Amino acid sequence: MTKRLGILGGTFNPIHLGHLAAAEEVCDRLRLDSVLFIPSYLAPHKPEEDMPAPAERLEMVRIAIEGNPRFTLSTIETERGGPSYTIDTIDALRARHPGAELYFITGLDSFLDIATWRNWRRLLASCSFVVLSREGYRFGDLAKRDFFPGDERELRELDARVRQQQVVRSGVLSLYLENIPFYAISSTDIRNRIRQGRSIKYHLPEAVERYIIEKKLYA
Repeated sequence: MTKRLGILGGTFNPIHLGHLAAAEEVCDRLRLDSVLFIPSYLAPHKPEEDMPAPAERLEMVRIAIEGNPRFTLSTIETERGGPSYTIDTIDALRARHPGAELYFITGLDSFLDIATWRNWRRLLASCSFVVLSREGYRFGDLAKRDFFPGDERELRELDARVRQQQVVRSGVLSLYLENIPFYAISSTDIRNRIRQGRSIKYHLPEAVERYIIEKKLYA
């Protein structure tokens, strides 16, 4: 039976409940066998001043997903080092998981800028993309991208939240556009709260909160 692998990358600086809830939702909807959480070594599109060492971000992810048998930590980008380009990661995962179906999970805000990613056209042909709704961004803007062959009416229904999913397949392109609940949690807000001495409780797993306090991260 073909294995269905979700791929959720990012700096995870730090990982929070929004990441976990979104991954669980996608896992259920697409009936994925597992989701690989892949912390980046260096994010080429997202330089951040306050970035703990890769080992510390890996540990926060490990702690956060512990106990969920469908979630797996991958060190593929931190082991490789250097800028973490998605196309390199997909190529490496194809070699490690021959025959598996790969579903790259990303937010609509990032996907709208996919033409700035390295080898983006080959990337779109290399795996399925699962594009998650983000507050302040419209699926309808995909209609302005020359590679997008979808139905504008269905995009409008997604933006109105009348439709929860639109699957777009054309040639090598395979997209799953997903309306998911909005989680008003962000890594940036968590870092700011810590610097301001405010509570981060209920923004991330308690074990991750304890690790941040113990290691004095973001203080």
